[in-house]
Amino acid sequence: MADVSEVYLETYRRFSALAAELTSDELAIPVVACPGWSAKDTIGHVAGIAVDLVAGEGTVSASDSTARQVEERRDRPIGAVLDEWAAAIEPLATLLRAAGSGLTAVAIDLWSHEQDVRNAINRPGGRDAPGLWLTLKAAVSADQKVRAAGLAPMRLVTGEKIWFIGDGAREGADVILELDPYEAARMLMGRRTYEEMAAYPWVGDSSPYLPLIHQFTVPEHPLGE
Repeated sequence: MADVSEVYLETYRRFSALAAELTSDELAIPVVACPGWSAKDTIGHVAGIAVDLVAGEGTVSASDSTARQVEERRDRPIGAVLDEWAAAIEPLATLLRAAGSGLTAVAIDLWSHEQDVRNAINRPGGRDAPGLWLTLKAAVSADQKVRAAGLAPMRLVTGEKIWFIGDGAREGADVILELDPYEAARMLMGRRTYEEMAAYPWVGDSSPYLPLIHQFTVPEHPLGE
């Protein structure tokens, strides 16, 4: 699997190229996965993360930083936002290489928001990119809520990959879910409603796991992916 810096750079090149060719109408489209944000706002957020990290400010998920990142760039031309992002890329890549897995969330956040924007503007791409597998690996590992609940591990099957969410004897994993890798990653990152999650082809009782296996707040309405 590619390291964090490689995943980030691969996603950046694809996402920034997409952003540069969006029309003003496309940039204004609401992103359902990010309530209150347009496609341009979402791009401003990920650009702001890069700038802040290079400057030694903020974190990936701090809500006050997130709001500021969006507001600071909301009225700037998209070209200026992309230029600012581009200027931060090399120092950010150096930072990511030095941090190893410590800044995995930065690459995951970028891939997730690329998919949010692509879904909003109906221009799919990058679904099977390295960011997908980094997202799956990290999201499955972030299973503290399942562990804290004392549940037996559940088994998640994504093609040839088998993941266990939770702690304990794996032979006790009687709750099993088999999903397309992309669908699994989007679900784990909180991009599916509870109704959508419950409708998956579960084996065993999924109800104790549904509130615990997603990393972010689930949407009220389906994203339509």
